Amino acid sequence: MSYSAQSPPGVVQPIAVRLSHHISSPRMAPYVASTHTPTQALKLYRWNMKLSGELQQALSLVEVVLRNAIDHELRIWNAAQPPSSRHGVAQYTDEWVKLAAAPLWSLINKPQGNGRPPKTTYGAALSRAQQDMVVRDAAHPRHRAAVCHDDVVAHVTFGTWAKILGTDNRGYWADEMWKQALHAAFPGKAQSPLVVAYWVARLHRLRNRVAHLEPLLGVDVMGYHRTAARLLTSIDPDIGSWYAGTSELARVLERRPA
Repeated sequence: MSYSAQSPPGVVQPIAVRLSHHISSPRMAPYVASTHTPTQALKLYRWNMKLSGELQQALSLVEVVLRNAIDHELRIWNAAQPPSSRHGVAQYTDEWVKLAAAPLWSLINKPQGNGRPPKTTYGAALSRAQQDMVVRDAAHPRHRAAVCHDDVVAHVTFGTWAKILGTDNRGYWADEMWKQALHAAFPGKAQSPLVVAYWVARLHRLRNRVAHLEPLLGVDVMGYHRTAARLLTSIDPDIGSWYAGTSELARVLERRPA
């Protein structure tokens, strides 16, 4: 079944039909297929927006807690690494994004070959942080404040955290980083690095879907909720319990339009 936004001149269309037209037929198609009228399809679309909003809150919390836990351990680890005559580094600091020791360097940067400089996580994150600094208004508590390490870390992508944990592969670099530093970021319960990497990769994929307001009609939302709770619990059991007890996901799911 499809609905057209076309109507004779002078005829006022119902708001559901008009909104469906502006949202676009392809985007509305899954909702139309699950209902019988434009009004019902729009109600289902609105419910999907609310569900996406709840998931976005969960993912935002996960990303902040995850990045801070990893950053804490990597700051300690990087500053403790010995000088590298091979790379001309007299001393490493806790600013691991800016200048990472091996094997971390290979996890967050990408050589391009042909004599071109590598694509660095620091360069991309610094650029985003500087752009945000410029647009801070006068009421912002850090108006005109220079970009610092915390700003850079805040602009490291979710995908980079996944790579650091070895979601692309369980090679030497990721294994070594887990043994030397990252295991300490997940003290809530003894976890396999494979399990943690799986949780992070799963939530990263969901984040991209939710960010684009894709349909969640057939998605195991509570499964993702449990993944978020387990990941948070592995970092801090109290945070995991708090999240599980305050999340509104189950309530939103129950309110799905018939």
